[in-house]
Amino acid sequence: MEPIEQKISELEMNVRAYNAFLCHAPDITTIRDLVLKTPGELLRMPNFGKKSLNEVKENLSLMGLRLGMTEKQLPKRMEDIATNFSYNVLNHASEAAIESLDVILKKQEWRYSDIEKYFHEHEKIMETYKQALERLKGTE
Repeated sequence: MEPIEQKISELEMNVRAYNAFLCHAPDITTIRDLVLKTPGELLRMPNFGKKSLNEVKENLSLMGLRLGMTEKQLPKRMEDIATNFSYNVLNHASEAAIESLDVILKKQEWRYSDIEKYFHEHEKIMETYKQALERLKGTE
């Protein structure tokens, strides 16, 4: 499980602070939920004071996180990275295929050696994309 998806119960904090979350902020269940809150929002909870706030801040900083983060600032999840990588590989492969087709259609005369060289280079490019997708598939 990615650190940002861990339950806040896994953070080392005093019982008073943890109980404040349970009683007064039931919507904060994961570290992701927590870092999206500001220090001011947490301090408005009953039984959650500066000592608890500093404890939470210290624990988050050990994870490279802080309070008041936005969704854009959160670390990417591996699932999102894999999805984006797949999309980018497919997009690049598609663009390469379109460029190849354009070259083929624009060239008036083809010598056999040109065809062989061009298609061999194109095969290498497509094989690279295929290997990238297979490696990605192996990590899922």
